[in-house]
Amino acid sequence: MIDDVGDPNGTPVVYLHGGGDSKLSRHPDDSIAAALGIRLLAVDRSGALERRRTLRSWAERTLAELPVERFAVVGWSAGGPHALALAAVAPERVSRAVIVAPLPPPDRGDLYPDDIRQAMRVGRLAPRYVAYRLERWGRETPAPTCDAACDDAYARGRREAFRAGGRNLARELTYLGRPWDIDLKNVSAPVSVWCGARDDVFPPAIGEVFAARLPSATVNVVDDTHQLLFSRWREILADAAQQTRP
Repeated sequence: MIDDVGDPNGTPVVYLHGGGDSKLSRHPDDSIAAALGIRLLAVDRSGALERRRTLRSWAERTLAELPVERFAVVGWSAGGPHALALAAVAPERVSRAVIVAPLPPPDRGDLYPDDIRQAMRVGRLAPRYVAYRLERWGRETPAPTCDAACDDAYARGRREAFRAGGRNLARELTYLGRPWDIDLKNVSAPVSVWCGARDDVFPPAIGEVFAARLPSATVNVVDDTHQLLFSRWREILADAAQQTRP
């Protein structure tokens, strides 16, 4: 499922939400994209998740469903690895990748918060147990963003994601915690990493990891938290669109 909003004739930018969220988990004012001359395609991963999904299989399926040939991509949190997957699997189609507070590569599990690292580990053996714990987390009020309208959008996105329970997120965390079946060396597009200096979920050190592995990557550390996607939405979209070509 894809929300197609903003300027219909604008620069295509694909948006990938975080884990435990949905395509609704973005800044609620789609006129921002339109004002920037951006056609925003918000892709949903919160629906039914096939048991054997991997980053590569998800990327191949999504690439086949996108209504545009060439685009930039923005991935927030768990959407970050998925954004890189698109860029690695179809480098000829992705002009630029912006990853915001991204999950780290699986071999840097030391940078994950303890609860997420545990969910990834236990999920391989007991996905139902992890799903139950994630459902409890999904019922909690999300952390505040930059204003009330964004808070409401974030909460609606979370509710949408958990309508089917927590099993889908449990499976997603499990495959993100295993070795990725994509090669970051195939990412030829420029990559911009946005990190919040006060982010205690996915700290700026993750940005340095990606900068070391992606020669085209630059890191932008801002005085913000994990919710910087909402407070810096205009800047992030402008960053994504700057090197896109029709």
